[in-house]
Amino acid sequence: MLEGIGKIRIKFMRSLRTDMLLIICLVGILPGFILSRAFLYGYEKQAVTARENEARDRCRVISDRLYRSGYPEDTQNGTADSELALLSDLYGGRVMVINADLRIVKDTYSQSEGKYLILSEAEEGLSGRSISDYDPESSFIQIVTPIGAGESPVGVMLTYVSTSDITRSLEASRKLCTIIILSIAAVVIGAGVIVAAKITGQFRKLSKSVENIRFGFEEEEINIFDYRETEQINEAFDEVVTRMKNLDNSRSEFVANVSHELKTPITSIKLLAESITSQADVSKEIYEEFMTDIIAEVDREDRIINDLLSLVKMDRTATDLQIEKCDIDHMLEGIIKRLTPIADREKVELIFETVRQVTAEVDETKLSLALTNIIENGIKYNHEGGFVRVTLDSEPMMFVVRVEDSGIGIPEEDIPNIFERFYRVDKSHSREIGGTGLGLAIARGSILMHKGTVKVESTQGEGSVFEIKIPLSYIVTPAAPDAEKGGAGIE
Repeated sequence: MLEGIGKIRIKFMRSLRTDMLLIICLVGILPGFILSRAFLYGYEKQAVTARENEARDRCRVISDRLYRSGYPEDTQNGTADSELALLSDLYGGRVMVINADLRIVKDTYSQSEGKYLILSEAEEGLSGRSISDYDPESSFIQIVTPIGAGESPVGVMLTYVSTSDITRSLEASRKLCTIIILSIAAVVIGAGVIVAAKITGQFRKLSKSVENIRFGFEEEEINIFDYRETEQINEAFDEVVTRMKNLDNSRSEFVANVSHELKTPITSIKLLAESITSQADVSKEIYEEFMTDIIAEVDREDRIINDLLSLVKMDRTATDLQIEKCDIDHMLEGIIKRLTPIADREKVELIFETVRQVTAEVDETKLSLALTNIIENGIKYNHEGGFVRVTLDSEPMMFVVRVEDSGIGIPEEDIPNIFERFYRVDKSHSREIGGTGLGLAIARGSILMHKGTVKVESTQGEGSVFEIKIPLSYIVTPAAPDAEKGGAGIE
């Protein structure tokens, strides 16, 4: 599984670099391209509009002079001809004067005089309208100016204004923008490669560390603190690795502990049996004493095996639950009755209080085992003269079992791990008390199977409080909670 994680990380890293380069290029280049296009469009529009307004005003002035000089009936006016020629030279275009019959009476190019020009714009100009139109393909502005006042002009002046200088300037600006965009693109791509390599380098470290896990845990922590996000990933990864190390150490310790626990009763039984068989004449009293010790060791072995079997059962799906209506008050009374001799032996006061009577849908066997383990822990890890108080209460949709003890308490740093299988807070003290360190893991498994939660509060040296909440009605879901996943259902 870890090998697969390593491969997934590597693929993610490559995809991230590509996506980052793409995003950086789009963010860095696309705005520049859009701005350059907007600038060129705005420049062309503004330049053409300014040229068009200027030419239209000048044409209107000349049109008035032509009308006063007798155009288009009298075309033998040298002054008017000079002004038309000057207008043509000024705008690098062509000027034609057309009479009311659409006949060209004056052409600054001297090519079409005497010919008729059937042009819709000329006809509109004869109706008194001044028209202008820009054709970017031919780089000319066409201006139609009526000659004469009122709605019945005597002719029109058709002027073609060249915009070649605007086109050349626009082309030069376009080349300059292209150079600028390419320069920006080069800088952005270069910076993108550096940034992407720097960021993905952090993930490469993480990916390499995941791969190294396949060959054993690294002793050194991973440091990828260049960015807040990678720091968060780093912290999460270190937590996972630390958790896996703890779990691996716990498993190793558990195997050693269980091996010792299982071997010790067998060794004792063997020694007791050999002692009996090695003596020729054994009195009844000695025989009974030895057999009592053998039975005690067998019971001890049986208790260890039962704990292991209970833990295995908790790994099964919730379909193994035997759900039925159960009087929780009666169930707790039975647990208290069974544990009272243990409490008396440890000189711990066992108290049971019922705030509200509760009937709920539970698996009585499994839930009873969970509550027994938690209450028994409160008795075992207590002081002489201490107490364990069990309180039953009810909330909307839930019932609550609160187990409070005046025992040795749990260190704050150990609270998140106490429900881990194989975990022991005080290993030396736990070994003296007995057990395998599976009791709370079994309890948590049962509570999770019932869709419940368990909350722990503890102060070292003062005691602990376990608060268990279980739904009053069991709801079947497609998949049961996994008792192996740390933290699920635990507050």
